[in-house]
Amino acid sequence: MRRFFTPLCVRLYALLALFLALFYAWPHVLRSEWNRERLYRQLLSGNNKERLAAGEQLAAHGGREQLQRALQSDSASIRTVAISALFDIWVAQEGEEAALLLQVAGNSIEQKNIRGALNHLTRLTRMHPFFAEGWNRRATLLWQLGQVEQSLADCRKAVLLDPDHFGAWQGMGLCQVRLGDLSAAQKAFQQALRLIPHDRQTQRYLRWAEDTLKREKLRQPTQPEPMGELV
Repeated sequence: MRRFFTPLCVRLYALLALFLALFYAWPHVLRSEWNRERLYRQLLSGNNKERLAAGEQLAAHGGREQLQRALQSDSASIRTVAISALFDIWVAQEGEEAALLLQVAGNSIEQKNIRGALNHLTRLTRMHPFFAEGWNRRATLLWQLGQVEQSLADCRKAVLLDPDHFGAWQGMGLCQVRLGDLSAAQKAFQQALRLIPHDRQTQRYLRWAEDTLKREKLRQPTQPEPMGELV
């Protein structure tokens, strides 16, 4: 019995216990707030290779909040990495089946099979009704097909499921412009810019909507003040 508790064996048992503890604890360490904040700092201050690695790790380990913060950065390269990582999160959030259907729909679009892609995305939204990116992708395709009202309805479902989905806010604004509701479009573009404040295209859309609304207001005839009752 003593040969199992020699000093060497005790050290080996201790090392084995430490290894097992680290093995089971490591996934929790990777997804810890400490690690996500470490990766966030690497994303902000690292070189291009380090930034890409940090973005990938944040996407893999639940760093959505850190990636959304990175969208506020003045650096275009940081924002590009953050946007790419957020898209990875959006695609993966509903599981492998939903991500595969998105890929199949994308392949159909590349093959110019637009109707087939629409069928795949419709099936996706039915099978995974809480998948914001599924609604957003179908909204984009419906927009391309000229079905603006249906596209707007899908954008609304996407932002209801994920209020931080800036792509769906942008799409909603474009639909509302096409439908002539510039006041609603202005609000949608403002919501998008709250999330991606440096996006120049959305900034242009918002300025155009604001300027058009101002011109329309100036063209409206002045309504006379109502006459009071004669005493």
